[in-house]
Amino acid sequence: MKVILLTGPQGSGNHLWSKVFTTWADKEYWVGHKDEPHSNLWEDMDSWRTHTFSGDTVISISIPYAVRGNTTFPDIKLWKDIMIERGIDYKICAITRDENINFLQNKRVRPDNNYYKAVEYIKTLDVDCFLSTETLLLYQWKYVDQVCKQLEFSVDKKHVDFSQSFNEKYVKYVQEFELDKQVWEVSGIEERERLCFLNEKN
Repeated sequence: MKVILLTGPQGSGNHLWSKVFTTWADKEYWVGHKDEPHSNLWEDMDSWRTHTFSGDTVISISIPYAVRGNTTFPDIKLWKDIMIERGIDYKICAITRDENINFLQNKRVRPDNNYYKAVEYIKTLDVDCFLSTETLLLYQWKYVDQVCKQLEFSVDKKHVDFSQSFNEKYVKYVQEFELDKQVWEVSGIEERERLCFLNEKN
């Protein structure tokens, strides 16, 4: 039996990774913390000492998590100690998303922006695997296969909507940048090709 803990800053992609790794997240666009199967255990950390795991298990918890209007940082270090005490094979996976976008997302929807506090907390954890949400959307199951090899864990392939663009609304096109000419020069792009390129952008 192996227990996989998926964690990351709020808005980093917990819900998408939960869809990939589990079945309990399949029917929802996203699942709020209070509706996740193990949510009540984080309220009473001692309950992890007696919780019965039914085979391979995937747990998802964001840093911090919010429920009933309260924002709490999960004690993942204590959770790890409990897993070790119980002799349970576990892996801690930290989910990542573009820094600027994840920060702005938290600024937009959270009363308090805890993004950088979450990042600093994750830096103190013994992380077994980092999971990139951008890489997941780009390479999909090929990336998942690689992650599973690293974790020595298997997941069943199923339909997951990888077409959604989480970042597009935060990105705007840059017409021209000060280093463009240097790029053209070192790449050997001729003047005529530069003009064609500029016309395509316009």
